[in-house]
Amino acid sequence: MVSTLLTDLRRRHAALPPPLIVFNKSHSGSRLLARALAGQGIFMGAAVNESLDALPLVGLVEHLVERHYPDFAGLWSAADAATADLARLVDASLAAHLATYDRVAAGPWGWKLCEAGYILPFLDFLFPDARFIHLVRDGRDVVFCDHVAPHKPFWRKIYFNTDRIECWRGRPLDNRAYDRRRHVYNALHWRNSVEVGRAYGAMLRQHCREVRYEALCTDFPGTMTELLAFAGVAANPAAIAAAAATVHRRSIGKHRDQSWLRRRQVQALIALTLASFGYVQNFSAILALYREILAARRCASAVPRLAAGGH
Repeated sequence: MVSTLLTDLRRRHAALPPPLIVFNKSHSGSRLLARALAGQGIFMGAAVNESLDALPLVGLVEHLVERHYPDFAGLWSAADAATADLARLVDASLAAHLATYDRVAAGPWGWKLCEAGYILPFLDFLFPDARFIHLVRDGRDVVFCDHVAPHKPFWRKIYFNTDRIECWRGRPLDNRAYDRRRHVYNALHWRNSVEVGRAYGAMLRQHCREVRYEALCTDFPGTMTELLAFAGVAANPAAIAAAAATVHRRSIGKHRDQSWLRRRQVQALIALTLASFGYVQNFSAILALYREILAARRCASAVPRLAAGGH
């Protein structure tokens, strides 16, 4: 049985139109998408940063990830006293996010926040008719953009689905280790983000749409028209055309500018996920990635033996 406070919370916000929620791994091009949605008249928040992330909702995501993710079962059956803080946080977060929203006109609204994908079960409960867009970008391009080390419990869950981890393959999870091999840690982050997003998104059935950043760049008008139809928002062709004029493809495939070694280190970690998302589409390429994985594992297993020999 769901907590009475949670049921009341959902009822309290039922008068709002269903939101459109964008989630993704950071540096996947969501700023482009959020700006385009705002250009279509969708209210994306009263307080956003330069990447158009909804700042008032950050604390809510952190609260739910730290206390409940990845197993939300306890949340639904929690005593009212245990959910009181969450209910107050939701009310305050939405009030701040919607501070300048015209509730009388009740136009389309939503938000973009990368890590919102980790709390989809709760958002689906709170807004049963919400629409979700999972923006995915080739992980080989994403990993060479700097982000955040898994140095805090919140980020460890984002990377590894648990905060009960102190190292990965003998490497610490602090800022110094991250600075040495950012692309390796970012590869772990990308892999978990897109896999969690797809798994949760599949549970939402027709309410979630997965879209590629590459599709936005190569066919912006067509992709935006499809997404707006999915969201139930009438498209503004003039605004789409104006936004399309600012879109470029230069960032697609930028990983090819990196060294062979760095690319190999990344592909050894995310090969299977790249294939499952269609970024590797022929058997010979997939086989080559498998070979890289095996080679990397052999190199890793050889290190202890060399150390044991005293050389």
